[in-house]
Amino acid sequence: MTLPAPALAEIRRPSRLLPALGFVLTGLAGRALIDKLLALRGGAELVAHWAQLSSLADIVAGVTLAGIGIGLTGRVAGVAPCRQRQLFGEALRLGLMLSGACLLVCVALALSGRLALLPAPQAGLVLPALGVGWLAVAPGLLTAWLLGRGQPGRAMACVAAMLSAPLLALALAASGAELASLLAAQILVGGVATALLLTGEGSWREALAQRHGLRPFIAAGIAIGILSPAATAVARMEIAASASWEIAGAVQALWRSSEWITAIAAGLLNAHFLPRLAAARDAAGFAAELRVASRQVLAPATLALGLLWLLLPQVLALLYREGLPVDRVDALAFFAGDALRMLSWIFLFGLFACCAGWAVSVGELLSLPLFAALLLLPRPLSLPAIGLAWMLAYAVYAGFNGWALRRVTGLLR
Repeated sequence: MTLPAPALAEIRRPSRLLPALGFVLTGLAGRALIDKLLALRGGAELVAHWAQLSSLADIVAGVTLAGIGIGLTGRVAGVAPCRQRQLFGEALRLGLMLSGACLLVCVALALSGRLALLPAPQAGLVLPALGVGWLAVAPGLLTAWLLGRGQPGRAMACVAAMLSAPLLALALAASGAELASLLAAQILVGGVATALLLTGEGSWREALAQRHGLRPFIAAGIAIGILSPAATAVARMEIAASASWEIAGAVQALWRSSEWITAIAAGLLNAHFLPRLAAARDAAGFAAELRVASRQVLAPATLALGLLWLLLPQVLALLYREGLPVDRVDALAFFAGDALRMLSWIFLFGLFACCAGWAVSVGELLSLPLFAALLLLPRPLSLPAIGLAWMLAYAVYAGFNGWALRRVTGLLR
């Protein structure tokens, strides 16, 4: 069966796996360094406050980067080089308008007091954090564009540059001004990057008028960028209300411990395999890339999850503290759900490569939102029951994404 048109155009040679891994690890290491410096300067409380501010910024940026950004990577890989720069300009203007609308809504909520997520001393940082999210759109789309061109090394340099100023500002910040210094550095770097990238050709009206294949990803970005963090918050609150905050903390610890594996897998699928999938010239090549992704990402990541499961008590003691109410039996369903989650992502990036934005949007309802909905069913919540809901939600999500990809391409029959 013939693949959608974007997958048939000539492109640059796809990237290699190691530079893509470097790109993923640069982002993870930068965020870990910020958390480490905050922990040394102000303890866990300061880290938690930064996490709240980062979540606000992620909502504004995520409605673009989780949809149009990923779609841009796939579309750039599937168009001729002469169209790639024009496609970036269209994505930039469309993304800034979409995240700008989200920014206005969030600002209105903040001014009405409905985003009171921080104690009084840090409450004044909510609006700057929202601004950081809007200014993160342009550099985020630049890295997505570079990944689509098969240049993860340059994307890694871009991420490193964007992280260097906040890290320096944090290291030099006066006591009590750590969060404000971080936000100020991000605003400065993001503002300069946005101003420079907006000097290209094109107009705002053209960004809306062009039928460039990015608009189907608007709904996907809204679904992923808003539904996912909202569903996670609802799930955490329900666990705390129906079980205890101690169980909620144990679930969070399990998520964080496996995130180093799942986040690397997701990053490699985005940075390395999405451009290759979009560049596939026929159905056979597309299917071959899916098999390679399963072999090079899913298989080793699943083995790593198994090793983490075996060493779970030691890992949790190292990352957190001894005595967390989690044992291997309780964690088994969580890790099985993580493996199914990574399988679903292979199908998901196949859908992004085929520009099947409708399937991405519908499928998002069957991941974290379905998990949160399962927790709301009337039954006692225990750690094994929560893990079972996690595994079931991602079994459904993987099944839907596989079905949708088969419908779009006919490859998985």
